[in-house]
Amino acid sequence: MIEPDGWKNVIDYQAAVDPPVDCFYVYPNITLQTTPNADLHVDSQEIAIAELEASPFSQVCRVFAPMYREATGRTSNLAQANASQSIAYQSVLAAWSDYLAHYNNGRGIVLIGHSEGSSLLTKLLVNEVDQVPSVRRLLVSAVITGVDDVSYKTGFGPLKTIGPCETTSQTGCVVDYNAYTELPDHARFGGPDPPNLGGHAVEVICTNPADLSGGSGPLISMYRLRLPTQDVAGSATEGIFTGSPPTAATPWIEYDGGFSARCVTHDGYHVLQVDRTGKVPRLSSASAPWGLHVDDPNLAMGNLVELVRSEAGSYETQMP
Repeated sequence: MIEPDGWKNVIDYQAAVDPPVDCFYVYPNITLQTTPNADLHVDSQEIAIAELEASPFSQVCRVFAPMYREATGRTSNLAQANASQSIAYQSVLAAWSDYLAHYNNGRGIVLIGHSEGSSLLTKLLVNEVDQVPSVRRLLVSAVITGVDDVSYKTGFGPLKTIGPCETTSQTGCVVDYNAYTELPDHARFGGPDPPNLGGHAVEVICTNPADLSGGSGPLISMYRLRLPTQDVAGSATEGIFTGSPPTAATPWIEYDGGFSARCVTHDGYHVLQVDRTGKVPRLSSASAPWGLHVDDPNLAMGNLVELVRSEAGSYETQMP
């Protein structure tokens, strides 16, 4: 762990013993396969991204990270692209149905995703959770970063009963944000499409994991340095630290308060503004329209884990 002033300390995190809730993780587009949809073979990329984005949550939940037939984006026309996205969703839906049937046993659930994974989980929330009370009551929260699909205006967005998390004790809510150091003229994320639904203006959700009440707060950033492959977006060498990747003798490196974050609005965009406030490597802005997209989860991983810990405690006390 590295404090804002550069002071270092070693922390030993342990997996939870008999945690009260489960985490169901859907990873982003990470495969190197070249067909429109990946197969279900477990490659080093899927292992690496699960270790990077999902394994820290083992401190607070049982983590399920099913393989699915991700849409690779390697398609030649719109029809093929739509078909590949449908296959990806049906694959995630099959994994979800299997989890509910054979592993859940009435336990609370945290949905966790990033990018393509978040988009698929948003569709799952809309189709299988939001309007299904028996399943919705199991939802602790949905941490689905790096997606524009969750445009919110009560009663008019895609989700009718599930809104953004506003306190650390709230359950049945959504955490979503798109991180930028500064918003370019043509940002890839953070703008609703369409900007109006039924004549009502909507905006993309921005929930600041460092301060859900809407203010500014310090981020707890976590990066795994030892992965089966570093060839995954968001790793210490492939993400925002590309120009000066961090190093450490430990498997993980954690920056406590090296960055601060706040939600800002500008020209219809609603994004998480991230500023460097401590002795941490500078953030790369080589792909300005995408901002800090590949690092969305890990920039705030410590905050997200602690949020899920708090929500799981609230959920447990609410259950009969």
